[in-house]
Amino acid sequence: MSMRVSFCILNYNRKKELLSTLQETYRLMAGRDDFEVIVVDNASSDNSVASVKQAFPNVLLIERSVNIGVAGWNDAFERAASPYLIVLDDDSNVEDGVDEALDYLDEHPEVGILALNVSGGAFPTDYLKDRQDYIGFIGCGAIIRKTVYRQIGGFAEWLFIYTHEYEYGIRCLAAGYKIRFFENCHVTHRTSSLNRTSKRLKIFSVRNELAIVYKNFSTDRWKYLNRILLNNMKYVRRGGLQGLLYVIEGYIRFLKFRRTLEPTPVSKNIQDAFIYNFWSTKPVFYDKFKSRYSTHKYLK
Repeated sequence: MSMRVSFCILNYNRKKELLSTLQETYRLMAGRDDFEVIVVDNASSDNSVASVKQAFPNVLLIERSVNIGVAGWNDAFERAASPYLIVLDDDSNVEDGVDEALDYLDEHPEVGILALNVSGGAFPTDYLKDRQDYIGFIGCGAIIRKTVYRQIGGFAEWLFIYTHEYEYGIRCLAAGYKIRFFENCHVTHRTSSLNRTSKRLKIFSVRNELAIVYKNFSTDRWKYLNRILLNNMKYVRRGGLQGLLYVIEGYIRFLKFRRTLEPTPVSKNIQDAFIYNFWSTKPVFYDKFKSRYSTHKYLK
């Protein structure tokens, strides 16, 4: 039987969560031999590698000596033997709907990435509509065509962590594929607190959001960079002064980093799709005037 799907899991110092994800994945696929599970360990120091080898000897385990962030997934994408890559974090697992999602991709070759229905964590997808065209996905639960990876490459190492899905989504759309939300394939994100801090989230998110727009926009670039900065500053309402300092640090990191970015401007259609679908590029007072904006209209 040919390989149907590859589960690609990235781990960094979350041994307990990783073992749970592997257990749930093998439970989901019990009795089948048309799948593979690939774990990339991003230089963990918590005995993750030895634990996986002992408990799940059938896993294809890739051991990295250096933590390169989200780009570690690329090692799994490269080794995968199937046409479809299910992207999972070490603390997320698919509950059901795999075959339905894969059948949908079989029937819709224009779809390059299928964003799955993620529950739990800070970024659930219950606000999206089934089969809705989109520009991003949640990195702990999506399916990428192997042909898309072959065409546009993997996740950007320069981002390291956070917002990589939207950068990848821009490249996917620019290559002529669609990204679509699929409601009936459910992913549980248990959202371990290990390696997650509000400081790191905000600093890297601000830096990366600014860098993505700077790299890919050719129209009104600085207008949208300013929007990103101002929208993130609204975080001070919840994060207080400390939150504002995180935003400022993210901005300073972007200013130091931007000269290393090679411009790769995309079409205005894709820029508009990003603007209307990514929270921090929307007007600063979007909440008051949202009726004027038709979300997702640029993806039709």
